[in-house]
Amino acid sequence: MNEQLITLDGVTVRKTGAVLLDSISLAVARGELVGIIGPNGAGKTTLLNVIAGFEKFEGILSLFGRRENHRRSRGTRLRVGYVPQSFPVDPAFPILAVEAVLTGAIGRTGLFRSPGRRQKAEAMALLETMRLSHIAARPLGQLSGGERQKVSLARAILQRPDILLMDEPTANLDIAVQKEVLDLVDEIHRKERLTGLFVTHDFTMLPTAMERALLLDHGKMLFDGDIDTALSGKTLTRLFRYPLETFRRGGRRFVSYD
Repeated sequence: MNEQLITLDGVTVRKTGAVLLDSISLAVARGELVGIIGPNGAGKTTLLNVIAGFEKFEGILSLFGRRENHRRSRGTRLRVGYVPQSFPVDPAFPILAVEAVLTGAIGRTGLFRSPGRRQKAEAMALLETMRLSHIAARPLGQLSGGERQKVSLARAILQRPDILLMDEPTANLDIAVQKEVLDLVDEIHRKERLTGLFVTHDFTMLPTAMERALLLDHGKMLFDGDIDTALSGKTLTRLFRYPLETFRRGGRRFVSYD
């Protein structure tokens, strides 16, 4: 039986009288890449924040077989990587792309120690994987949104996490760059066998390695199961309360609103 790295039992999040997550229970095994799909306001980012340790909650959360609250040990934090929806940066801030990637090693090297040759070589190798080696010495603030998002992904990987949380990493990117990011997620998952949670509201652009999806609606779990059933017209019609049909062409999933 596969080791369960993430387990939630009756997890609820309340804020100012609103219920953002309502008694969520799930288990994620080592090596799984799981989609978290739902409309805006469904609770997708809140769920990631609970797992990352950014959000107080009721219920039971276990990571790596150990029960956790929102305060995490340094060791646990190092084992959970996080890729935010965007990677904003002040254009005037003097940090290069490779230096931004190297900040992913701070948790292991320490805040006041410079990365060694091994970490620098790993950072350059990751930039090569991301097809970004040519911009390694460019200021981060001069990069495009897609390039910054790839740098953010490389930074999270350099942390060497066991769990990678990705919050809409393809949001606000053009279609070609979305495809590049999804291909990178697939490649990293294949090479590293990371356990991943991938939040999105765009169910037409997903990593091919994703075989399971959770559907959230107003903080409640609507579905947890295989990706094809999750993204069937019948299930999506329930989620969005609108008649939808899906079909595949050229390896991509499309939706019909008729």
